[in-house]
Amino acid sequence: MSDASSDVLVQADQPFRFLKQFNSVEFADHASCRDRLRRSDARWFPGEYLSSVFARELCERGAMRFKEVLESFEFYACVRNRIRSESVADLCCGHGLVGILFAMLERDIDQVVLLDKVRPKSFDIVLAAAQAVAPWTAEKITYVQAPLKRTLDHVEPGTAILGVHACGERTDQCIEHAIALNSTVALLPCCRRHRLHPSPDCLKSVLGADVAIDVDRTYRLHAAGYHVRWDQIPSSITEMNRVLIGKPLPAAGNQTNAVSAAVTRK
Repeated sequence: MSDASSDVLVQADQPFRFLKQFNSVEFADHASCRDRLRRSDARWFPGEYLSSVFARELCERGAMRFKEVLESFEFYACVRNRIRSESVADLCCGHGLVGILFAMLERDIDQVVLLDKVRPKSFDIVLAAAQAVAPWTAEKITYVQAPLKRTLDHVEPGTAILGVHACGERTDQCIEHAIALNSTVALLPCCRRHRLHPSPDCLKSVLGADVAIDVDRTYRLHAAGYHVRWDQIPSSITEMNRVLIGKPLPAAGNQTNAVSAAVTRK
């Protein structure tokens, strides 16, 4: 089936887009490492691309967990070409690496809002690493310490919304904020609350709760006039690897496509 309003990427797994060295057998087994970065981990990020230099700087500073670096880089690679906005907001951002990558590597992005209830020490370490290799990064970034429900107080309409492992219902709140702002939204859901989520029980039993919940989210975006796409980051990083990307359709497109909802292959 095909439809102008939504499509789904269906495949066994997604190779690494950005950190392609982890597609090799030699590197693949290390992709899910949960240990904190060490200086010796710099060997996993060869080359002189800015992204590689930045990754090695993160290793030098022991900034965060190895897995979180790969997760953030690959999510960025997955959604970067879907973001057509001069500003992005990384919600429930924690260490803020995804937003920092947009500030560092996307010339067309001139403002990045990082929002979380508490600003962790890891953010300052990650930002210092970014500044060491890309001095223009910090001037684009504002870190807002606020609960997720106050997002609309700090984010302007049209700002692309990012939610990387915004746990449980926080992903749904990211969707609500994106719809309110008429913004593109890109999500990497996790920790779905199977029993409490309002998606139909019959779909949960047939499709499995994780898929059913994301189908429900897809239809919610579609009903709000969004083109929705499913993608994924490599499962070797995390099994919670599905990416949901929603982009608001032009007003005329909303009227034309509001009568149907389907999922299609890429």
